[in-house]
Amino acid sequence: MHSLLKRQLQKLGLSNNQTPSQSEWLAILDRIDQSYCTADNDRFTLERSLKLSSDEMLILYEEKLKDSERRYRQIFEKTEEIAVQGYDRNRKITYWNPASELLYGYTAEEAIGQSLEDLIIPDEMREQVITETNKWINTGEAIPSEELTLRSKDNSPVHVFSSHVMIKNADNELEMFCIDIDISLRKKYEEKILHQAHYDSLTNLPNRFLSLDRLTQQLTDAKRNNELIAVLFLDLDDFKKVNDTLGHEVGDKILIETAQRLTHELRAGDTVGRLGGDEFIILLSGLTDISNSQLIAENLIKRFRKAFFIDGREIILGISIGIAVFPWDAETPSELLRNADSAMFHAKSQGRNTYEYFTKEMNQDVSKRLALEEQLYGALDNNEFEVYYQPKIEISSKRIVGAEALLRWNNPVLGHVSAAEFIPVAEQTGFIVPLGQFVLAEALNRVANWHKEYNCEFRIAVNISPRQFRDTGLVSFIDNSLQQSGVASKYLELEITEGMLIGDHKFITDTLDALAQRDITFSMDDFGTGYSSLSFLQNYPFSILKIDRNFISDMMDVSESRELVQAIIAMAHGLKFMVVAEGVETQEQLDYLKQLGCDYAQGYLFSKPVTTDEMSEILKSATGNK
Repeated sequence: MHSLLKRQLQKLGLSNNQTPSQSEWLAILDRIDQSYCTADNDRFTLERSLKLSSDEMLILYEEKLKDSERRYRQIFEKTEEIAVQGYDRNRKITYWNPASELLYGYTAEEAIGQSLEDLIIPDEMREQVITETNKWINTGEAIPSEELTLRSKDNSPVHVFSSHVMIKNADNELEMFCIDIDISLRKKYEEKILHQAHYDSLTNLPNRFLSLDRLTQQLTDAKRNNELIAVLFLDLDDFKKVNDTLGHEVGDKILIETAQRLTHELRAGDTVGRLGGDEFIILLSGLTDISNSQLIAENLIKRFRKAFFIDGREIILGISIGIAVFPWDAETPSELLRNADSAMFHAKSQGRNTYEYFTKEMNQDVSKRLALEEQLYGALDNNEFEVYYQPKIEISSKRIVGAEALLRWNNPVLGHVSAAEFIPVAEQTGFIVPLGQFVLAEALNRVANWHKEYNCEFRIAVNISPRQFRDTGLVSFIDNSLQQSGVASKYLELEITEGMLIGDHKFITDTLDALAQRDITFSMDDFGTGYSSLSFLQNYPFSILKIDRNFISDMMDVSESRELVQAIIAMAHGLKFMVVAEGVETQEQLDYLKQLGCDYAQGYLFSKPVTTDEMSEILKSATGNK
């Protein structure tokens, strides 16, 4: 017996004299076929070795073929992941496995005999499928494997990766097979990722990327059709106060309703997008008259005068709108957006809850602001800031009792920059925190020197911004600064604006209470310009009110200002507050304030803000030290 056959029989546990069963013959043929019988000569040698006739070998090979077919059929019949459909050259379905039933919803009985294009091919793909199949049959050019969106029995889309195989059956007829793998779950995740990349997750509006992409397309159409495009940049007024006082959850609900209000006002084809925070964009395309954008802006302003009702609260928030127009104001998406942003800032400066069209002057203002922001960074390290001091006078005795520390900035690029320009930018960027620390530490060190040198009772007033109060390290920094300078806490006065108290933040109240326990004095700066009442201030540890300079400057000419100053002083004294008048410039003003019983004054009548050396000379003269 052939040695190969002997080895295979031994592996089956049969002796050389035993006759294998049919299944054992098949197993032997399988093993020999894999390692030996790969050519006709090998098969002939096998026939001789097994001492079988050709007919007997043919029967064995037919059985082997049937067994192989049975195994492969079981694979296709039992798998639920791979849908296989067979069809003939006329695209009539000849085979439909169970996975196809699950994927497309048709049973094998319903599918077999039907045309492929009538069953699962969408109408828009019919001609393509017929053409590609005929080309495949006639020329042998295979149908490429690709992702397709087919249809199920209920006409819903089915996403598959489809491959194609052509064979000849026992009758030498062509038979084609589609092998489809369901990729619906993958497509679902891809669509979700694509949606997240283009839409805002909170409002479901187009995000900045998609909004600018649409604007780019609209600009192309507008140039071709000689049309106008208006870009509206919108920002909710005082939205930050809502987040700070009522929390971000309420803020998010307002943003969602804002998106709904904006969408409600638009025409079909217009775009509303959310750029981030409380900033939104509206794209008005296909305009022939710019008055259309004005009408929409006016309607939006009117709609946002209505209160938001959130969690039982009535919240009123206006909206400021800036408008830039293509091609008048800019010709690129980024320039249009930037110019609309400039116009929006101008609308806010005009009192908010209004709209403004872009002008070149606004662009200059924005450019200046960007230059300010750029130069601020590094200015402290470059020693560009200096603290000036404006003396505070006790009116009754004309004695210097203290001074207000005021920051001055001299930049090599911008020159002297006023505090009115750079303080708001520093506040918005957060740079106000290190700036405030610099002023406090510098002022306390100077006061320590003046106390030693002139042996005077001298209090320094330092402005504290709302952003600084949100700094959790404020109290510890003040403690450290007092300790390092050696100045007693009673000689430190912190000036706070009214706006910081609106909303009654707990962290502000806690910070004020903590500092008050250290015997630090608090004054309310610019009183009369905000929303506070004297009775409201009783809830906080204030002991000094500073009347805004605008009332003092008008006091002798405008009766309303004079009466207001008189009322503030009277009521403040009734509540045990001391009063400081800011911006005193004439003797007449000082005399009247003295008549009203005002306690302190500061202004150009006594001294403008001066350098450290100049303040030293003033104190030297006032104390009689030579």
